[in-house]
Amino acid sequence: MSTLQFWLSFNNNAEWFQFSVNPPEIRVESGYNWTNINLTQSGEYTVPSGHPLTKISFSSFFPRDYNSSYCEYDVIPKPTEFTDKISRWKETKRPVRFKVIGFGGRSTGLNYAMCITRFDFWEQAGSPGDIYFTLEMQEYRFITLRPIEAAVSKATGVKTILKAASKPVRPNEKELPKTYTVKSGDTLTKIAQRMRTQGHKDIDANKLYEANKKVIGKNKNLIKPGQVLTIPK
Repeated sequence: MSTLQFWLSFNNNAEWFQFSVNPPEIRVESGYNWTNINLTQSGEYTVPSGHPLTKISFSSFFPRDYNSSYCEYDVIPKPTEFTDKISRWKETKRPVRFKVIGFGGRSTGLNYAMCITRFDFWEQAGSPGDIYFTLEMQEYRFITLRPIEAAVSKATGVKTILKAASKPVRPNEKELPKTYTVKSGDTLTKIAQRMRTQGHKDIDANKLYEANKKVIGKNKNLIKPGQVLTIPK
């Protein structure tokens, strides 16, 4: 087993896996964008204009059978379980979290939110059941606009920008729950409170009931364990 560990996760670690075979090499492309500015009297200057998105790519394979000489752990999933997950995550167009523990001899290693831009996989002669692949990813940047506070002069009616109201908050990578299965002791109020802690900020008991009348019935205070409720947006 290697000192490196390659991990890929989705939806704030709701789904994750460790690659069963480490790639022989990994390519990380990073650097700075540069812009040339021509000043009439002073000539041309080159200045950095921001950090470009990091790109990561590598190739490896998902083995059908465990082999201690190259597998990173002994209980390995079927190769199709890996390819199905990566393909599904790619189609959602949501970010994944890619980590390489021990990369560059650092305890922090690599840790990026990434978009899967390309995922090719195939079988080849001489290795029945093994699936080979190439994975290409590009860094995912979270962008949050900062609200601006403004003061209005009573005398002139002119607005003056004071400052940004708060620091930008990094968006949650986790997908909001779309359904909830009723448990013993639940009420619509309790479920609404739980959903608010998970990101559904505007949910309340009345909205839950209106979205689930057919499931709950006429009495909104009578919900039964096992009922699957739709969480309205």
